[in-house]
Amino acid sequence: MAQSRLERIGTIYSRVSSLIKGGAMKPEDRPLWFDLYTAFPPKVEPRYDRVAPNIPVRDIFYKEDPIRAKFHREHGRLTMNLQSHGTQSQTQKFLHVYNELAKSGIPESEVYEKAVEKWTQENIEAKSARSSQQSETTTDKPRDSVEKPTIVISDIFKELDNK
Repeated sequence: MAQSRLERIGTIYSRVSSLIKGGAMKPEDRPLWFDLYTAFPPKVEPRYDRVAPNIPVRDIFYKEDPIRAKFHREHGRLTMNLQSHGTQSQTQKFLHVYNELAKSGIPESEVYEKAVEKWTQENIEAKSARSSQQSETTTDKPRDSVEKPTIVISDIFKELDNK
């Protein structure tokens, strides 16, 4: 036989429970989901031959989604540093600016353009502040005077031997 028919024999739950009962799998080696499934079984058994219900998929849109889409169409790819915690993405910053201007009573036809201008200005100011801050830190200590850590490999192995 070229293919497996295991999915037709039973559900994954029935197969795992049979393995445990038969001794092929130890009870302590059972998967994490097994106890949850036993405690809270589904209303309808998940089988390969069950027909999927014909339920229409609802569109989930937030009020800022059209604005976000327009922003990304015009400004393309925007990068974000995922390692820094607590920072907002450029899109979040833009939406914050947009919402502030929308609350201030500016006509809706002008809000987007003014938000783009304000967002661009804030980015320019932030970049100049970062570059001036970096230039201050680099002028304080020349690169040659920065102390580099000294690592002795033999000390590492001595620590490992002591453990």
